[in-house]
Amino acid sequence: MIKFGITEAGDAGLDYSWADKLLDGNIIITKHLTSKNQKLIELLLKNREKIILHVTCTGYGGTKMEPYVPKAQEVYSGVMELISKGFPEKQIVLRTDPIIPTEAGLKRVAWVWELFFDANIDRVRYSVIDMYPHTKERIRAVFGKVPFESFKAPEYMLNNVRNYIERYSMFFDFEACAEDLPGKTGCISKKDYEILGLNTFYIKEGGFQRKGCLCCAGKTELLTHKKRCPSGCLYCYWKD
Repeated sequence: MIKFGITEAGDAGLDYSWADKLLDGNIIITKHLTSKNQKLIELLLKNREKIILHVTCTGYGGTKMEPYVPKAQEVYSGVMELISKGFPEKQIVLRTDPIIPTEAGLKRVAWVWELFFDANIDRVRYSVIDMYPHTKERIRAVFGKVPFESFKAPEYMLNNVRNYIERYSMFFDFEACAEDLPGKTGCISKKDYEILGLNTFYIKEGGFQRKGCLCCAGKTELLTHKKRCPSGCLYCYWKD
């Protein structure tokens, strides 16, 4: 059976423990793909035949929301350098994770999508922020308020997200993670198997993590250090 790895427990651009554990196929997720991070670029190029790269860019890099994350323009430049050195665009997913579904938050994510228009990336994976109790504490401590009080965003906010997805759907194929939003599909899907040329016959769809997860069964975490990473994102699901 084909084995698939993923780096969900931290940031693969800061924790390189995944590099010697790669399986048949792998989802590598990072906010830290920049021209300064040549070690990451080298690892991605060396293992390009096995990797689907999720480049996370929310537009909040360098702000109080993501204090130690590179700015969007830096990430864009890193992506363009990686592509210029031979990493296939079809194996790159732009990840806007999470979207903060306020008016200002939606304008910010739209700016990110427009920034990446000419990168020839077809897929955008997105989610909407979840308000864990510790997330609310962090955000309220910095901003004095939170986007919403419930764990999941209110329906009117989700409708605003849906409207933005529809508006930009002529430019990208959108994929949502475990949420009732357009393009709902697992972060490891049949599409990923097909892009990497892997046999899809034995794929068994069925989430085994949070409710609504549609990832192919059998994914393996590749990061050794399962804890909050140094990015300092206020919305992080890891507790301090």
